[in-house]
Amino acid sequence: MTKSKGTTEPKASQAEPRKGRLANKVAVVTGAAGNLGSEICRAFAREGAFVVMTGRTPERIEAARKALIADTGVSPTRVDTAILDGGDPDSIRSALNKIKSVFGRIDILINNAGSAGPKQPLHNVPLTTEELERCGDTETVQQAMSNILGVTWNLARVAAPMMPAGASMVNISTIFSHTRYYGRTAYVVPKAALNALSRQLSVELGPLGIRVNTVYPGPIESDRIRTVFAAMDNIQGQPENTTADYFTGRMSLTRPVDGKLSGKPLPMPKDIAGTCLFLASDEAAGITGEEIDVTHGLSAKRESSSTYMARPSMRSLDGAGLNIFVVAGENWDDALETAKILVGSGARVRLGLARNADVSQSRARLKAQGIGDELTVARFNRSEPGAMEDALAAFETDAGGPITGAVIQPVKPADHFSGPLLKANDECVAKFIDIELVGAIAVARSFSRYWRAHAQLPSPPR
Repeated sequence: MTKSKGTTEPKASQAEPRKGRLANKVAVVTGAAGNLGSEICRAFAREGAFVVMTGRTPERIEAARKALIADTGVSPTRVDTAILDGGDPDSIRSALNKIKSVFGRIDILINNAGSAGPKQPLHNVPLTTEELERCGDTETVQQAMSNILGVTWNLARVAAPMMPAGASMVNISTIFSHTRYYGRTAYVVPKAALNALSRQLSVELGPLGIRVNTVYPGPIESDRIRTVFAAMDNIQGQPENTTADYFTGRMSLTRPVDGKLSGKPLPMPKDIAGTCLFLASDEAAGITGEEIDVTHGLSAKRESSSTYMARPSMRSLDGAGLNIFVVAGENWDDALETAKILVGSGARVRLGLARNADVSQSRARLKAQGIGDELTVARFNRSEPGAMEDALAAFETDAGGPITGAVIQPVKPADHFSGPLLKANDECVAKFIDIELVGAIAVARSFSRYWRAHAQLPSPPR
């Protein structure tokens, strides 16, 4: 937290009273120098809150603070800054402890910080720094996961104990987490994970009187989003405005511009700020665990929800002629049973295991059970992208034909990452992101590359 020259930040309880919907509430906004963050801070400052603007770069966040004061006319003592890196839990702890020492509490936390992620189709997303340099992008998949999901999870873990009953947390997601957004896998996956995180946080913090809600901005009117849409058209070889028309065509609301209904404008940053203001205020005291789209009524289904259940006795369809690769987790007994069902339906199956010891053990078990070449085992480690692609090519050679489908399981058993999200330690958060989420994208990239090289399959792979 930085203290501006000539100002002394009072304890929130000792400050000069202010009127407004957020009168004298202490609001912490991450990503506060950005397009949405700065607009949220302005709305909160106008409504009487103490606003702490956070960001990574001191110069940028201080410039945003000065602009806010100039635009709103609020006292400089009511707007402060804190420097933190959302992907670094120690940085967060240091910044928020200073905020607590100055203001005594955090009434409102707006988790707005994030990043754009690598702007690449799935088959080209960079997993390593070397790949990042080759594609000329700005982040690896792991960095994007940390900067989008990790930052919100880390902020919530550290801030929650500083938030009193009646406090509000608002997490900023995106409508693109449940609609198409071509070439942005490493952006929409952590955003979708953030949606699940928000729902569970509302359950964990509800008994403490703390509300947690999620805002889903649609495409926000800006030169940037128009550039993004144009780039998507170009990557897919589509006519100009195809992507923009796709989204605006699904918006039920046409807003007047200068008093006229002309064209279909996109939502504005002020629309997001207004929604956050409502959710942060006492007007929303009865609302938690909700997901609010700010999209002009854009029609987009929520992500599907399903429960996996092992049904070894369930009758399978005819699998004759199918070559299926099963990517197992550490609890590979489940994967083995799934593979046996597929073999029983006539498919050839290869089971991919990450650890050499598991490969040896499973091969011995199959031999003892008299299972032949229709079910084989190979090493398949999600942290070795090149080796995964080699393993897929090897299965095609051994099976005498291309891979037609895949079954992919989580790495860790269901009870491995357990307990409250707010009690997870730094290592647990980092491992979950790296092992499960980055690992899943690495596997998906391998299959995407493989199937791009086999575009003439008789039917789409599954």
